[in-house]
Amino acid sequence: MSSNVLHEEVTWVDSYYEALEFFYWEPQHLGRKKHSNAEFDTASKVRRHLRKMEVTLNQNLHQFFLLAPDSLRNELFGRLFGKTLQGCLSLEGRNVDEKFKLQNSTQPDILFTSEAHTVALEMKLGSKSSLTQVLKYALLALAVELKLGSEKEHFLGFLGFGSFSDQWKERFDSIEGLRQVLAEVDCAHFLEKQPVHFREHAPRFAQILKGLSFCFVTYEELAGYLLRESPLPSDISPNAQVYRKLIEGVTGELRLRKLMP
Repeated sequence: MSSNVLHEEVTWVDSYYEALEFFYWEPQHLGRKKHSNAEFDTASKVRRHLRKMEVTLNQNLHQFFLLAPDSLRNELFGRLFGKTLQGCLSLEGRNVDEKFKLQNSTQPDILFTSEAHTVALEMKLGSKSSLTQVLKYALLALAVELKLGSEKEHFLGFLGFGSFSDQWKERFDSIEGLRQVLAEVDCAHFLEKQPVHFREHAPRFAQILKGLSFCFVTYEELAGYLLRESPLPSDISPNAQVYRKLIEGVTGELRLRKLMP
């Protein structure tokens, strides 16, 4: 009996969507008015739309990483980038633009910072990454260094489906191919079009761009890693129960979106 009840229980991700749906149907709580000619005029249409959006998946993963153990973050990124990451990674919030004085030059999907590293994740569903986007992540890395007052090692991961080349407008066939093109970039020219306070740091920007560590992981591979990390059902300790629910929520969302089997 208890097993069936647990299996049917909504997940924390489901609860997130239920909250969005509530404010869709009763926008007056946010000081907004509902349009009578709204395109999504039934609960099922609203639900389908929300669970196709890239931004909602981004928020699901952001919430997941906020709740996930620090050890999982470090272990996951260590595996993805092939390098041990020491120290506590802090997940930045939605005030990245103001905090690091970016002046709307870039908005990362997910950004972690520590005393020694930055780790940024760029998520893709239907849209494509581009060379310009990589340059803007390097600019973000520079902005973090200027704000925190020390040079760091920088990591940029791409999360998507399909192959590495599928992620790009330019159809880069490998990380090495991407690096070859980045090596030819005129950094000073790129910075001329960015906020003024970055322009005098062209030499450091070029170093950051050259030293960026990249990885690509599919949603299916990410889910597989998380499921392997999930505690066994036989472990009924409070910590294990919470950890399982956390992982089941995000992997269930990936499965519902058909991003994993």
